[in-house]
Amino acid sequence: MTPSDPSRTRALSVAETLRNKIFDGVFAPGAHLMEITLANELGVSRTPVRGAMARLADEGLLVYVPNKGFQVRRFNAKDVFDAFSVRANLEGMGCRLIVERGLDNEVHSQLATMLGEQGKLLQHKEWTAARALRWHDLNRTFHLKLLSMADNRWLMEAVHRACQLPIIFDSHLRPHNREESTLLHRREQAMHALDEHSRIVDALGQRNATEAETAMREHIVGNRDMLVHHLRRQARQARETA
Repeated sequence: MTPSDPSRTRALSVAETLRNKIFDGVFAPGAHLMEITLANELGVSRTPVRGAMARLADEGLLVYVPNKGFQVRRFNAKDVFDAFSVRANLEGMGCRLIVERGLDNEVHSQLATMLGEQGKLLQHKEWTAARALRWHDLNRTFHLKLLSMADNRWLMEAVHRACQLPIIFDSHLRPHNREESTLLHRREQAMHALDEHSRIVDALGQRNATEAETAMREHIVGNRDMLVHHLRRQARQARETA
């Protein structure tokens, strides 16, 4: 058995720490990461920090600027549009795989229970930021459940990357603040999403691969367009107030 490389293990640990700080907004887009400063803050040598930053550059989170070092990559609305477009096709394919493998009654019942929990949340008359965030979590759990049912590791990893790389959510794939959660998950939008979830589950139950794939793709494309519109409006307002 080959012993683990301590320096590689430290680099992976540092990479995980830096990755989460980037997703959580501790390091803002465009921020320069300094080896010495990070090494001192994390209590490690510069070697694992250098290795970690190279790894994050390979992942697309950092870019190397000659004579300046690494900086956090900036993402724009087009990045989000492109990432969600990829995700729509991948998750649509995942639904097709589920149908092709077969969906037993027990799993279909589990999906129905998830829809029931989503519907119960939407019965509240007052739509608060906390409930919007709860919807976000229920929605994410639903999508992860379907991905796990597709039983394709490559698909799961590709979707995860498409969800995280445009840095619009934190390290837990949640909106960065409650105000943004309310904007992105309005009650009316959540109700429409629940209808779409129901359409997907119905298609899976009927073993209609084409309908399930189409329903999932259209569901994510709709979210994509809503989110891109929100980001472009934010960018426009920022330019107007600059």
